[in-house]
Amino acid sequence: MVGRRRETLGTIERDGVSMRPRATTFLYQTASRAWLSLAAFSLLLPTSRRLGSWLPLHLALAGAVSVAIAGAMQNFVTTLTATSSPASRWVWAQFATMNAGVALIAFGRIASMPGLVAVGGSSFVASALILLGLVLRAKRKALHERHRVLVNMYALAVGCVIAGATLGAVMGSGVIRDGRTYVALLHAHMVINVLGWVGLTIVATLVTLLPSILRVRMPSWHGAATGSLLACGALGIAAGLVLDETVLIALSGLLWLGGTLGVSWMVFEVLRTPRKSPIAVSGLHLLCGVVWFTMGSIGLAIAGRHGVEGFDRFSGEFLVLFVGGWIVQTLLGAWAFLLAMGRPGHPDSRRASLVAIEFAAWVQLLALNVGVGLMAADAAGWAGPAAGWAGLRIALLGAGIALVKAWTFPALGVLGVSDRRGRRVWAQAEPAHQDDR
Repeated sequence: MVGRRRETLGTIERDGVSMRPRATTFLYQTASRAWLSLAAFSLLLPTSRRLGSWLPLHLALAGAVSVAIAGAMQNFVTTLTATSSPASRWVWAQFATMNAGVALIAFGRIASMPGLVAVGGSSFVASALILLGLVLRAKRKALHERHRVLVNMYALAVGCVIAGATLGAVMGSGVIRDGRTYVALLHAHMVINVLGWVGLTIVATLVTLLPSILRVRMPSWHGAATGSLLACGALGIAAGLVLDETVLIALSGLLWLGGTLGVSWMVFEVLRTPRKSPIAVSGLHLLCGVVWFTMGSIGLAIAGRHGVEGFDRFSGEFLVLFVGGWIVQTLLGAWAFLLAMGRPGHPDSRRASLVAIEFAAWVQLLALNVGVGLMAADAAGWAGPAAGWAGLRIALLGAGIALVKAWTFPALGVLGVSDRRGRRVWAQAEPAHQDDR
């Protein structure tokens, strides 16, 4: 075999074989944190410059969330299938095309340049196709099929983002002139990306991530049925919105709700498993995210009874509950565990980082979720706009604390920042890292 030469971070293998998982984690999650930071700072821009809520949502979902998912998914599928990591050239190609796509779409929309938006959308689609190839490669080379349901869910999720990004590129190119058609495609684009791409990925990841954080065994659950219900529900709702078929939207909303109940049962099984320590802040964020996810699914099923009109009325709650309460919160919770565990070094240094991340845990947790609740009440018409603005600021405080710790946790660990709760949570032996090949 050709000798290996290590370069950046001492992790990239130049024998044409693979990039180490920790290098992939560092690369993608650094970019993801940068995108979420930009999303937060974009709220300081005038409303006209950030196109209302479009720019923060784009930077958070297409930038932070999608980039984080793309990097984590590559590591998870290789672990689930016991295969080697993908070649570094494909990892870099996927990373570059996805981040370039996010940036070009943002610049194109702000500068009112539809051609640039179309190029950015095409680049994002190309990155999703590369990611699909990496997932299918792992599935094809799998040494066992114990986790085939989860791998299939990842593949379905990537298929959804390919469809969703294609819709976005078409809309952004300016070729859609009819206003009603544009709104229908916009709603479908939102559903298939939020529920299909991000939703299926989060559910497939929770199955292994939540037990790892709680340090318990992964429970048995009806994964195939749950995944099928969620996939059919998301695709059915999107198709119903495009076709303006109330019955299809209503039935698909019930399918999605059925899948949600399957996820809730899996989480319940994890929680009822005996454990030896309190739940880490990462686990608490994931659990709160599941609560908002369930509430959003119930509201979506109710709104779906009224077809397109019902979904249009529910769209504000849709974004608050699913994006703010579930997706962004899940990302912050995953970072609170995976970033520390993904760093090289002695287990004691990783444990020190995990303890430091627990500092001010209840402040960030309560602020984020109280803020989401106030924004949801405003979106539903139960409270006035003042509650919504207050909720946004409170939620940003909680998310900001979590984001600052996501950037600074190595230094906090070295400084020995801790509190009684953090020391109790991580007093037991450090959980094993998924892989360090």
